Amino acid sequence: MFDVGKEYKRKEDIHDVYGGQSQSGISTPKKHLVILLFTSEGGEQHGYKDEYRDDGLFWYTGEGQVGDMKMASGNKAILEHAKKQKSIHVFESTRKAYVRYVGSAECLGYHEEIRPDRNGNDRTVFVFHLDIDSVNSEYEISEPNSSYGPKNTKNLKNKSISELRQAALESAPKNATPNEKRETAYYRSEALKLYVIARSGGFCEGCKSKAPFNTKAGPFLECHHVHRLADGGPDHPKNVVALCPNCHRRAHFAKDAETYNAKLKKVAIEAEKNAL
Repeated sequence: MFDVGKEYKRKEDIHDVYGGQSQSGISTPKKHLVILLFTSEGGEQHGYKDEYRDDGLFWYTGEGQVGDMKMASGNKAILEHAKKQKSIHVFESTRKAYVRYVGSAECLGYHEEIRPDRNGNDRTVFVFHLDIDSVNSEYEISEPNSSYGPKNTKNLKNKSISELRQAALESAPKNATPNEKRETAYYRSEALKLYVIARSGGFCEGCKSKAPFNTKAGPFLECHHVHRLADGGPDHPKNVVALCPNCHRRAHFAKDAETYNAKLKKVAIEAEKNAL
């Protein structure tokens, strides 16, 4: 349906084909069993803050710019997508009129927060917990691990680099409980961090210098997502590089951050081709 990491022209490539609201963050086409979610940095000025969390889940803010959000329309569609047998697809704005496909998602629940609305008044908002599958790519398609069971992140340190990569791509079975899927998302996220650092061989994948020092756990390098999504980026090995602190700051704050990240995207893809 959509290719992870590929850019699409929102109107022509998506809405002209599937329908749905072309100006909304949550689009619910009537003739297709899909829900299309769009996120962008510009949404923060209206109280929308979408981001990856340390547990591997993506927090997506519901719709409604003024007053308390209602569990209706697009918000209700996200919450009941499994019940209605609708698939969720997440896109990130990249430039005017264009979006990048991040992956399919499952809503594992939500919580409420108090945030300012468009007028600056406090109101209740819904924050949905999405488990995004960004594995479906030109390299592989995710499949539930046949030996699926309880996930203990402490055991990750004993795994080989190939086992870490497999763990970083693992998905829970469709019949797993929400708690099991949350556990898998966290396990996958932790495995990804360890895998990328192991893949680097202890050298910064940006400047190629040796890690500045070693910790008890190994070389001190930081994981950087080359696709933004509020700087969490899709959790997939081809989207993450291991950087020394200097290169990591450069990727975020330097004048040439945009061109530097473009270079790092190629580095990550090449590293993954060599790892396969």
